[in-house]
Amino acid sequence: MAVSVTSDPIPASVSPGPARIAPADVFPLGGKEPAFQLLDVRAPVEVHRSGIPGAVSLPILNDEERHAIGQCYHAHGNAAAVALGVELTTPYREARVAAWREAVAACERPTAFACWRGGQRSGIATEWLGDPNVSRVQGGTKALRQYLMAGLESQFEQTETLVISGLTGCGKTDFLHRLQEVVEPGVLALDLEGLANHRGSAFGGFPAGQPAQQTFENKLAATVHLEAPRMILVEDEARFVGHVEVPTTIFNRVQGSPIIILETPQEERVARIVREYVFEPTERSSREAVRQDLEKNLNKLAKRLGGTHLKECLKALALADREDEWFSIDAHVPWVDGLLRHYYDKLYKRAVTRMNRPIAFQGSAEDGIAWFAERRLATTQDT
Repeated sequence: MAVSVTSDPIPASVSPGPARIAPADVFPLGGKEPAFQLLDVRAPVEVHRSGIPGAVSLPILNDEERHAIGQCYHAHGNAAAVALGVELTTPYREARVAAWREAVAACERPTAFACWRGGQRSGIATEWLGDPNVSRVQGGTKALRQYLMAGLESQFEQTETLVISGLTGCGKTDFLHRLQEVVEPGVLALDLEGLANHRGSAFGGFPAGQPAQQTFENKLAATVHLEAPRMILVEDEARFVGHVEVPTTIFNRVQGSPIIILETPQEERVARIVREYVFEPTERSSREAVRQDLEKNLNKLAKRLGGTHLKECLKALALADREDEWFSIDAHVPWVDGLLRHYYDKLYKRAVTRMNRPIAFQGSAEDGIAWFAERRLATTQDT
């Protein structure tokens, strides 16, 4: 039985075992949540690269064991890899099985094992566990991802999309979250920045970092698939949210869909940016660290911002870097206001003019909430 570091590296015979389930059984269309608890027995490095939403990572092999068995197979063949697999896993088998059993007992939903291709590792896991009620996913996490990504494309093709747009700092994400409370059933407020763990600008990173590209895509696809909405509300994002890329299907749809333009006074925009990019990060780390990050990110925009405006922003930021000034919004107004006017606002206005998308609504956040509430009332009366 072939083994490699990219497949299922436990070389052993596996009996048919419990029944296998299809990806559609795990993620039912419109089901709101997965129907099965998934025990992902892949190694941590694989899970990091392409995590499945909601799955519990309980590996049958850790990263080092997986790598060693794969190397052994390629160097010495199947028999040696089998022997090494037994040697490496025997001391930990009881503890790993106990962890699986505990996870099964703690969940009210049925449980299924998943490895990369639904082969050796999930098969051996079912044998070790010995519970006929625990199945495994046909085709493994590879099949789950293929199923979800195909569903994402079909969902966006048949779903109405409205795009929340507006100048940087106008509060698009807050507005999106508020809308979820007033929109009619069947409307999904899709938070791409939340899924990407990034605010979408040069300054938008979080300390926890971002998910891997496939993990982001998997979670995005599962969110849409489990909701199966008739309308999707989404922020007006660039192609990349931090270092993760918005799938082409969604990006193209956003580029051609009607927009809702939020209008927010300049002082409110500046204050929101100062709170989110200065005050909140400082509370998590330190003034010195935040200032260094801000300077680094400003310098990334040097070519687009222009040398004169960059120097002005950096000088204004330095003046704000005093203990008695740092947590004052007024101290940061000069550099934030300059950054908005000389870079982000110009960038946004050019994009809006270029794409020339139809405008479904334009106004304040409060008026926008009222507009959606009226739409919901009209929909209810029509039905």
